[in-house]
Amino acid sequence: MSGIFLGRKVYAAPQQFECVASLTSGRTKGRRVKLIIATIKPFKLEDVREAVSEVGVSGMMVSEVKGFGAQSGHTETYRGAEYTVNFVPKIKLEIAVTDAAAAGVVEAITKAARTGKIGDGKVFVLDLEQALRVRTGETNEEAL
Repeated sequence: MSGIFLGRKVYAAPQQFECVASLTSGRTKGRRVKLIIATIKPFKLEDVREAVSEVGVSGMMVSEVKGFGAQSGHTETYRGAEYTVNFVPKIKLEIAVTDAAAAGVVEAITKAARTGKIGDGKVFVLDLEQALRVRTGETNEEAL
């Protein structure tokens, strides 16, 4: 049975999804796309948005997340009681770009997000198998 997996349920796939599946099954040669995932400090979001816009990024997804790394949390005081915050609030950015643009976008994020203190964040660059614009059916670079 083919279907769409959402959470714990599998929903039956209508017939129109079969043509989309065939559209997305192959990779278009010479049109590689990268997915850049970055975690940054929340107050740096606007600086990073401006920096990546200047290098040609036309869109991104932004999520509020919590996590820890080398920072491994911190202590705070509330009404005289001290407590430990294990997960630190961060902003997660997801940006799909062409292979050629990836290095410039990573550099822009790095420069704009850097404070020089622990917890500045991380940047990951992944090969994206395929990008598809749902409205038009455009793929890869054309879908960005």
